[in-house]
Amino acid sequence: MSTLTDCARFFAEDPAPLVAASFCCPWCLAELGDTTVEVGAHDSLAHCECIRCDHDWDLALQAAQVMRLTLAPPPTLHVRFAREGGGDLWSSAA
Repeated sequence: MSTLTDCARFFAEDPAPLVAASFCCPWCLAELGDTTVEVGAHDSLAHCECIRCDHDWDLALQAAQVMRLTLAPPPTLHVRFAREGGGDLWSSAA
C-alpha cells in the first residue's frame, strides 16, 4: 500500500484518549497499538501501520507533540523513538 502523510491533530495538553485517537487508522479507524517516531533535527514523523487493514501512514509531529509522547504517552499506544535515519533511542512505558 502507498504511504499517506498527514499531520497529528492533538495538543500536548490534550487528554490521553484524544492523543490516541490521532493515531487511529484513517481507513478503518482501528486503534493503533505501536508506532515509531523518527525524531529529526527539525521535523519528526510517526510511522504507523494498521494490522487490521494493512494500510500505512506517516504523521508529522511538532516538537510539543513529541514531548507529550515522550513524557505521557497514551496507555494504549506503545511508542518507539528512533533517530532520523535509523537507530532506536528509547520506547515509551505504555
